[in-house]
Amino acid sequence: MFSFKNLSAYEEISIQKTSNLKNYQDLLNIINISVTDENISDIIENHLYNINFSSSKISFEIDISELSKNLYQKGYRFNLFMMNCSLRANFFEFNQNFKDCPNFKILKYNQEKFIYLNFKDKNYRLKKFNSVDDPHKLWINLLNKNLNYLQSNIDSYNYNKIVKFTGNNPKILSYKNNLVKIETKSYFSEKQFQFLLNFF
Repeated sequence: MFSFKNLSAYEEISIQKTSNLKNYQDLLNIINISVTDENISDIIENHLYNINFSSSKISFEIDISELSKNLYQKGYRFNLFMMNCSLRANFFEFNQNFKDCPNFKILKYNQEKFIYLNFKDKNYRLKKFNSVDDPHKLWINLLNKNLNYLQSNIDSYNYNKIVKFTGNNPKILSYKNNLVKIETKSYFSEKQFQFLLNFF
């Protein structure tokens, strides 16, 4: 008999307090900046739960699925992917060296510079480097958003990844030889979906 535990719809996030992050309004602002270049603080506020402030950290839960739905319906450009990373200080800078989060690396190839998305030992070329390039804009526009209902065969260990990426618990259609056939709602295309699973 094979079954998956139904996972929480909320993503739990914990971040360090800094001089720029001391109170609830600061928290709303930094979340806003991490996911879009629009002012959506009022929308974000409706999807935050269990907010706790300690002497050194702030923790909260966020409903990724409903927030994605709300932002998509209102036509915003956004990226809620890996918020535990995008909320880190210095995430939106080139040539960082985060071990468990993506990095934006400028690398030279044939005398030209390119921007790569780096994660652990993997690199994905985003574009040719230009001095006006901004990691924040690259992140917000990393993946185009279109509502899709996908069926896909995945390795069983990727199930939890999908829940984290989409905020949804995929419907399990079948399981055979450690491959799970799932159906899920996603704002990523099938190609993007597979990229996320394979790259991260």
